[in-house]
Amino acid sequence: MSTSNPTKIVFLLGSGISIPAGMPFLYQITERVLSGEGIYYHEGDFSSNVRPYVEPAKKRLEEEQKENVRRIVRFLHRLKVEIYYYYERHKFKLDTNYEDLYYMALQIFDSQIGNYDNPVVQALVDKIFPEIKSLLEKNNFRHEWTLSELAEIATQYIEYVVSDELNNKQLQPLDYLGCIKEACEDDDFSNVDIFTLNHDTVLETYFKRDGIQFTDGFFKPDGEKHRYWEPSLFNCESFKVRLFKLHGSTKWFRFWREDSEDWRSESIVIPFLSHMKNYRIKDSKGRRLDAIDKRPILLIGTYNKMLEYTSGIFEELHYQFYRSLRHVKKLVICGYGFGDRGINNKIIEWIYPSNNHRIILIDHKPETVRNKAGGSIRDKWNDWINEKKLIIIAKKIEETSWKDIRDSLFKTQG
Repeated sequence: MSTSNPTKIVFLLGSGISIPAGMPFLYQITERVLSGEGIYYHEGDFSSNVRPYVEPAKKRLEEEQKENVRRIVRFLHRLKVEIYYYYERHKFKLDTNYEDLYYMALQIFDSQIGNYDNPVVQALVDKIFPEIKSLLEKNNFRHEWTLSELAEIATQYIEYVVSDELNNKQLQPLDYLGCIKEACEDDDFSNVDIFTLNHDTVLETYFKRDGIQFTDGFFKPDGEKHRYWEPSLFNCESFKVRLFKLHGSTKWFRFWREDSEDWRSESIVIPFLSHMKNYRIKDSKGRRLDAIDKRPILLIGTYNKMLEYTSGIFEELHYQFYRSLRHVKKLVICGYGFGDRGINNKIIEWIYPSNNHRIILIDHKPETVRNKAGGSIRDKWNDWINEKKLIIIAKKIEETSWKDIRDSLFKTQG
């Protein structure tokens, strides 16, 4: 291979690559969020499909758990009215999804507790409060909530629904991801970095099934069932393939030791689920670790995600994205609709410094992607096409071969 050819390839993947595997569409998760069907809430914990009770005391508890979810759903429906009204006026997009609802509920929560000062939110609260006041009040089946509690629980509820929807789907055959497997196995490339915005574990499942060695930044100590976050693994030269989950995972949890006195004992863990009971695990020394949030680590919401890109585990992951882009001239994108402003900004900042930087987009309906993309991308789309900065492979992921991608990579050199 000529020295002008790339030795590293970078993929940016979105939810579209998981749809053929049986993962739900955005609208399907939104429908579940707005229905509350089969979901129960009690004292900080959500669950699905609770066994119907006959005993009066337990029957009452079941009804209380259902009523809690009904309150949350009614609150989200009221927020949806405001979102719909906004987009009816401004025409930025046509539909409302759970990411919009999460962002709006989080803004109310952050404003109410003073986490992020946002004076404009108070006008919204004053407007909707007469209609949601009854949701905060105590009755025969529920406790009293403050507005900040309701808004916070609503965000936790959306996190739970997203995780539940992604974890409880029967996977379809994954051979359609063969083009990515072949990229990982191509000897002309010394490194393959895969950045995904998906919370699901479709890629991990596929790689493990087909024996593709990779690191996702988690390791399993000797004698352990659980895997622990160790970002230094990304610097290990023995891994050709590196997987970065920029928005978290349904399998990541925050734990700390029961005997800990502060946050320094906190660990991010992929627990071996059959060894996790009541959100508790034991490490190799027999010490008990308790899950801090009882929810996986996920980034959900429209514009609030960017605030988290510089904190916790996400700071390392997004630093790796920034660093990886600096070492390539071509970025292969598939399944991503360009709706994340933080990610879009990184792409724009990368593509302009060099005339040789190119995006190779795999999508069978590129015009639909353009029309739904964030304004910062949409406004540049036609210019990028004309300047050959955007190269389109107009196919579905399941129709795309590694040869299609490879030819696009090498034909656009220089």
